[in-house]
Amino acid sequence: MKIKPMLGQFEIPRIERIGTLERRQTVETRVPGLAGSYVTDLGSAPVGIVIEGSLAGDESRDDFLKSVRDAFQAGAPVDFVADITTATEVKQVIVSALRVSEVAGSADSFRYSMTLLQYVEPPAAGAGAGMGFGGLEEVNAGVADEAGSLFDIGQIPDTLSIPNFGDPTPPLTTMLDGVKSAVEKLTAVSGHFTELFGE
Repeated sequence: MKIKPMLGQFEIPRIERIGTLERRQTVETRVPGLAGSYVTDLGSAPVGIVIEGSLAGDESRDDFLKSVRDAFQAGAPVDFVADITTATEVKQVIVSALRVSEVAGSADSFRYSMTLLQYVEPPAAGAGAGMGFGGLEEVNAGVADEAGSLFDIGQIPDTLSIPNFGDPTPPLTTMLDGVKSAVEKLTAVSGHFTELFGE
């Protein structure tokens, strides 16, 4: 039994081509001396569905644009059914791209292309705790603990005993006394030279 492609309650009209893209998300790590690369599988990417078609007439164009643009602008998941997604897990999609163009030589005709992406429900809070992701409460608790430890580290200078260096100038004043006595002797000698040689 053929299933008519439906986007929410809207039957997608005059489809000329429909296709899916299914791929896995991988990270390739190059290792020196290894033939090939080490590939890490990060799971499957959302299924992409591309639908292309054409319509004629103002009324059908307006109905199509209103229904699809409403779903696109809302950015919310909508139900989707089609033959091409029978063997996939696609139940809901988000309209991620929409392209509309008029056909040359026919003012009443236009072509459309839309891209749908599979919508996956996010995990419940705390559902990923066993996988190392944790819930929001655990993240908040971890941040609070880290902030507390940083605060404790900030208090360390207050607990250290810093010696009181006081006024460092008294030793300098005694050093200047020696300089003063030497200068006074030079002043006395210079007086004798003045008596001997005049000015």
